[in-house]
Amino acid sequence: MIKERTDIQTIESSKEIHIRQTTTTNLLPTIVIDHHEEQHDQLQPSLQVIEESVDVSQQKEDHKFYPKYLGQRNYWISKLFFYHYTQYSLQLKNHVLDKNLKITQQHLPLLSPKDDLQKSVDASLKKINQFKQVTTCQLVKIIFFGELKWVTFKCIIAFFIESLSKNGISFILSNIITCVSQNDIKMAHFFAIIMVSLNLLCTLSRHHAANQSIIFSSKARLTLINLVYIKLIELNQYSFKQANIGKILNILSGDINTLEQVLSMIFPSSVVIISLLLASYILWDRFNGFIGILVVAIIFIAYPIQIFLQSFNSQTLKLQKQHQDKRFKITNELIEGIRLIKMYAWEQAFKQMILTARREEFICLLKVVIRSGIDRLFTLISQIWASLLFFIILYYGGYRNEMKVAEMISTLQLLSFLKLNCVYMVSYGIQSFIQIKVSFERIAKTLNLQNFEMKQLEQEVQNQQKNECQTDDCIIPIVSFKNFQAFWTHSLKKDDKPVLKNINLDIYEGETWAVIGQVGSGKSSFLHSLLSEIPSYKGTLLFNGQIPQESDLTIAYVEQEPYIFPDTIRQNILFGRPYNRSLYQKVTQATELDVDFSLMKSSDHTEIGERGITLSGGQKARISLARALYSLADIYLFDDPLSAVDAHVAEIIFQLAIKQFIFSEQPLLNPKKQRPIVFIATHQIQYAVKCDKIAILNEGEIIAQGTYDQIKQSLYMINKGLALQLTSQKNENKNQDEIRSSARRRTGARSTYLRNLTIQEQNLQQVVDLTTFVRYFKYWKCFELIIILGLEAGSEIIIIFYQRIISLFQEYQTKDEINYAYTQMGILTIALLFCNFIKYIMNILQVQKTTQHIHKQMLESISIAPISYFDTNPSGRIINRFSNDLSLCDAQTNQVCLDILELIGNFLFALVTLAILQPFFLIMIIALLLIDIYIYSFYNKIISQLKENELIQRSPLFDFIKKTLGGAVQVRVYGQREWFIKQFYDLSNQCNLNSLTYYYQARCFGFNIDMIGFFAQTVGLFFFLNLNNDDIAIFSQGVLLLATYNDGLQLGLRQMINFATQMNSYNRMFEIIDIPPEAPHIKQEDKKFNKFPLNGDIVFENVYMRYRANSDLILKGISFKIQSGQKIGCVGRTGAGKSSILYAIFRMSEIEDDEDSFISISGVEIKNLGLRKLRSSIGIIPQCPFLFTGTVKSNLDPFEENNDESILKALEITGLIEHIKQFPKGILTDISDVNSVFSVGQKQLICLTRILLSKKKIVVLDEATANLDLKTDDFIQETLKKQLKDCTLITIAHRLNTIADYDKVMVIYDGRVIEYDKPFNLLAKSPNSTFIDRNSEFSRLVKNTGNSNAQAIFDIAKKQLSIIEH
Repeated sequence: MIKERTDIQTIESSKEIHIRQTTTTNLLPTIVIDHHEEQHDQLQPSLQVIEESVDVSQQKEDHKFYPKYLGQRNYWISKLFFYHYTQYSLQLKNHVLDKNLKITQQHLPLLSPKDDLQKSVDASLKKINQFKQVTTCQLVKIIFFGELKWVTFKCIIAFFIESLSKNGISFILSNIITCVSQNDIKMAHFFAIIMVSLNLLCTLSRHHAANQSIIFSSKARLTLINLVYIKLIELNQYSFKQANIGKILNILSGDINTLEQVLSMIFPSSVVIISLLLASYILWDRFNGFIGILVVAIIFIAYPIQIFLQSFNSQTLKLQKQHQDKRFKITNELIEGIRLIKMYAWEQAFKQMILTARREEFICLLKVVIRSGIDRLFTLISQIWASLLFFIILYYGGYRNEMKVAEMISTLQLLSFLKLNCVYMVSYGIQSFIQIKVSFERIAKTLNLQNFEMKQLEQEVQNQQKNECQTDDCIIPIVSFKNFQAFWTHSLKKDDKPVLKNINLDIYEGETWAVIGQVGSGKSSFLHSLLSEIPSYKGTLLFNGQIPQESDLTIAYVEQEPYIFPDTIRQNILFGRPYNRSLYQKVTQATELDVDFSLMKSSDHTEIGERGITLSGGQKARISLARALYSLADIYLFDDPLSAVDAHVAEIIFQLAIKQFIFSEQPLLNPKKQRPIVFIATHQIQYAVKCDKIAILNEGEIIAQGTYDQIKQSLYMINKGLALQLTSQKNENKNQDEIRSSARRRTGARSTYLRNLTIQEQNLQQVVDLTTFVRYFKYWKCFELIIILGLEAGSEIIIIFYQRIISLFQEYQTKDEINYAYTQMGILTIALLFCNFIKYIMNILQVQKTTQHIHKQMLESISIAPISYFDTNPSGRIINRFSNDLSLCDAQTNQVCLDILELIGNFLFALVTLAILQPFFLIMIIALLLIDIYIYSFYNKIISQLKENELIQRSPLFDFIKKTLGGAVQVRVYGQREWFIKQFYDLSNQCNLNSLTYYYQARCFGFNIDMIGFFAQTVGLFFFLNLNNDDIAIFSQGVLLLATYNDGLQLGLRQMINFATQMNSYNRMFEIIDIPPEAPHIKQEDKKFNKFPLNGDIVFENVYMRYRANSDLILKGISFKIQSGQKIGCVGRTGAGKSSILYAIFRMSEIEDDEDSFISISGVEIKNLGLRKLRSSIGIIPQCPFLFTGTVKSNLDPFEENNDESILKALEITGLIEHIKQFPKGILTDISDVNSVFSVGQKQLICLTRILLSKKKIVVLDEATANLDLKTDDFIQETLKKQLKDCTLITIAHRLNTIADYDKVMVIYDGRVIEYDKPFNLLAKSPNSTFIDRNSEFSRLVKNTGNSNAQAIFDIAKKQLSIIEH
């Protein structure tokens, strides 16, 4: 083998691609892509091994800071006091925070083996699979008592110990006060030591219970997400369409994330009965009989109120979820379809739909929050009004002639415990139970989604073929259809019509079949039958004599709209398969991708943006094709992959990839396997005639099949004119050497890409500081904020005065002022209820109005954001702001604000009171506050940053879900389900690690705060015991405050941190609000141009444009003029910049700001117009038609500018009226599941109907007919010419026949206009020419379509010229 070599410098400077000469047996040339790849391969011969080990090395690299999991090599005593958590937090403080660094993923510890999710998910999945239909109860049982049962058990035991110790404290507290009143100080000290021990036990058990509950909730949340994901990835295309995508995504992002909080609230409720029994026993003993239990009954008057309110909330929550699902679905459509929505200028229509759904959701949310506020009102001060009622009954009922302060104080303390651990927790428990019930019902319904595998409705004899083959030389077809009928429904009804019928077809080894037909003829349904994606069928479909489900034949599928996920080009091609360098090179050469790689800075490691935004349509199609070839399948299904590339490249790909690679290279790689077969569903009949056989579909039935000669007469049904042209083209195949050499010459693809197009979320995240809080509270009304703070201060003063009256009760009895005391207590209780009610209502309204206002601003901002923002930010990340972040703020901010206000307020007022009662305790108070502030200062940073990381880590998980759902068919076809699940496991474990690390540090902070409080409580107890034992009133109130003041402190401080971490969610929403907008949508100058445009004149003058700042120029000094009414065809190589001209016209990207550069329409510079005015004045039919959730009517006329009669008339012109009339509701038919209503071609006709209704003076077609048959293409072109005679038409086309009769053709090359003239002038040297004799770029493009077709284009252009001249 002779090799042609040049030095690296020459390659780098010239950017040329040098061909290695090969022997004649190897039809695919091997090329040097670039020197980077060559060096890479020389230095790393074992690339596959290196790539396989990258995850392990990356994991080690990420965890160098703390290379073990929390608790590894720690003794049980250190774990008992959370020392292993404190140890990690101190390391973060000393080595990260003190160095002004930010906590990132590399600072996290390893994930503990017991926290790995795979075991939990696999066990849960195994149990779910045992049920035909999993119920809500079964799902609860699986989650709570399945793999997580030991965590559940630990939670319950720890909460039981806490309850036991708290009830014991009440009993001991009563004895201490009694001993002091009897001056038995020694015994009081003994009981004080017991009380201190119980306090320590209570603190330890409470925090371990909370720690276990949050471990449970984190693992349960991610287990549920994985269960739903695994279920979704199992579904076929039809089954997936039956599900509500908005609802499913909302469950994954909203419901399950909300569950993380509510699941942890269930466990404290589990020991309520035990707490009540212990408390009842103490009260029975204290008050000598049943009357003592009465106070428990009184405090639980709150229960019926809770149940009554929450029963209403249950129904309201379901309704809210429905509105939330709707809002989420429309928001998803807005963000996914933002390019076309901007071009259509439909932002306002979508905003209105979203705001309407949000308004309904907000009303439901407000009802839920107000009812919960009323519940909180009776719950949080229940110890006050319950104790008042109980003491009144005791005294005035004759059960007590004299009230003892010890009994009253200890009872108030016990009621405070019951309030927090029974009433309050039960309140949250009921709310949590309702949310769990609603969410688990929705999750269960998702898990019960039926996967409608393709089933045979009428059994046929399966071994029919074998019976027919009795001789040894009989050849069994690889694929066989016998009397085949396909239905797009699983349960067949009488009036259901088959989409395919009477299909009888045998396909043998090594055959290439072309499937052709008009729009809606059933081509895609035919391919879906081979993919087993059709729900049901009659007749027989066999693969190698077996039904498809039992066959071991592998299938590769290239769809019309290629599935490209955000990763590198290489990963998109490999699609989970190991890297084989030799095979990979052959595949990329066959698909012409090697040339693209040579023009990219990072070669095949170039990162693809979401939805493939960094690639041209042709590049996306070729990557999808390369993925198929790399799989070395037995059956290839191509759904018109050549329509997205220009004719020249299509010819090369057809010969090198489809004809050559599949039938020459692949058999050599797999000599033992049978030769593959290929199906090409195409509208490009010039390639169909080059296939071995052709099947013509019409209305779901094969009307002709066989070789070209056998079926050519039937071709007239598709396109009579082209059939005549192609008669002489059958044997016209290019020489292979010519194809190879022309393949190497192709240039002009987009040449530069940023390696990291998608901006990492960590790089975008702003630090939460004081300005964030100030910005948030600016949404509040200052006056109302002051009133809320004043009401809180008033509430705390009322409670202190209430406690003071009880501590002085013995004095009131001595002075016989008992009635006065009860009157005071009654007035204080009513005042407390009133203060809290007003406070709650005002707080609720402020919080909920703020989130509502923020959502509205976010929506406004995202709708006017520049398109470059969507290029660099994944849609999952953006949607996460409107779902997860907004849901968290909706649900939690109100509660968190009130908790901070009341718990911290209670603590501070308790300290002030303690300082007044015992001045010496002031020293302890100062020390306590200083230590608490110090701990809070650095834990706040640790916890906030860990929470930020945890929230950021949720976006990739959500992005991956969306990525998978978008390519569900590809995942199934290529058998990569396990690969995707493995990746999802890894992402889930990373999420779990982030979540648990955050919660562990939050728990560590709470425990340390409580331990500081415990020491202060202990010192204070002995202070009062030794210094105030002579004043029972001061002593009893002081001991009561000491027993209760610290209960809520750590929760209050943690809620402060939670509020700070919630500010991360608000911050991310503020980032959406702060997106720099594109140019103004409405300008004052717009009023001057009410009738814009007066005509369709378009002028480009020296236009330069780039897609994003710091990226390369896409348009490089383009200048041209289009006169009103002219029809202009825009052609050029893939990636030459054709679509960029449309971007410039619509101002999707702004042109460079030079004095001599401008674009004008109808004599008006478009930069002087508002974007809405400009874009709404131009019509577009895109390559991929855009239809959104709603009716046919709303899709045609979203602003309701036309009456029904006009709409029906337009549908009649486009030939859709008969199809629409089949639906019972006509134009009001819901098309949420659009693919079941319209074919691809019919969706394009919907876009055409929009154009006819709007009657624009300028219409652009962006490769709009590339995926359509020629007849439909002709119909659209003729309709536009007849109905919009005077409009200016700009068509970007790969089909040159389409634009042969246009007024002018514009040839784009590397962002420049290199030719612009009448089609005939670009093809001929003189008017008398009878064939193409001019050497132009356009003539070369035309010749590349084949000699016969080139002559046909020439004849059309010449005929059009004569028409114009006459």
